[in-house]
Amino acid sequence: MGRIRGALSWAFVRGPAAAYELADSGSSLFGMGVVAAVLLVGALGTGIGALVALVAHSPVGDAAFVGGMIGLGVVMAWLVLMVIVVAVLWARGKPVVPLSLVLFFALMTVAFGGLGLHARSVAQVADQPTTITSGTVVKIHEPGWFDKGSGTVDIRYAVSGVEHTFNTARDPGEHFLRLGDVVPVEYVVAEPGTARSTWAVESARSDRTFWLWLAGGCAVLGLLSGVGWLRSSGRRGG
Repeated sequence: MGRIRGALSWAFVRGPAAAYELADSGSSLFGMGVVAAVLLVGALGTGIGALVALVAHSPVGDAAFVGGMIGLGVVMAWLVLMVIVVAVLWARGKPVVPLSLVLFFALMTVAFGGLGLHARSVAQVADQPTTITSGTVVKIHEPGWFDKGSGTVDIRYAVSGVEHTFNTARDPGEHFLRLGDVVPVEYVVAEPGTARSTWAVESARSDRTFWLWLAGGCAVLGLLSGVGWLRSSGRRGG
């Protein structure tokens, strides 16, 4: 039981405090350690996800991506825990906030914000009037081993007797397209050849909310860390 308590203490209290102490020392090892942890845990999650997909006969790319994101989430959660521990110690007047912590949250804000803005661009309303019709999956393009997602599909639809085809992701949102599936298609009335998958737009809207909220959370943590760093710098200068 004592070993379990010791392991939990290192995982949730002493470990974050030690990481903070390393960051506060100004050593470049903290930044390199964070990057290494993200890469290693992300790679581990990706490998586990791919292995599960192979066993379950599911798309490897999707499962590997989810596993990698879970690994990234674990590292992020541990860093947030470090911030909480630092906040408690800071309230007691003990530590100072390292600049590297501020820069890390700034980097995460930019990364997640970029994903959110990309999803926003995909989900935005078309500039011209559109309408909905039905299309059929006529061809499937399988993904490579390390490609994100489950590949792409060609969807064919007809407007006024004229057939058009466009390519889109095979797994828009909660759907997984198969050959012959009939799917809703949104096309521009004035340009029938310009179209997109309705399900892909709905999925992008959901992703936009998730990524932008995550970016906002990192921005708040970065702002709080920045305030703490400024105050710490003032105390040091005084």
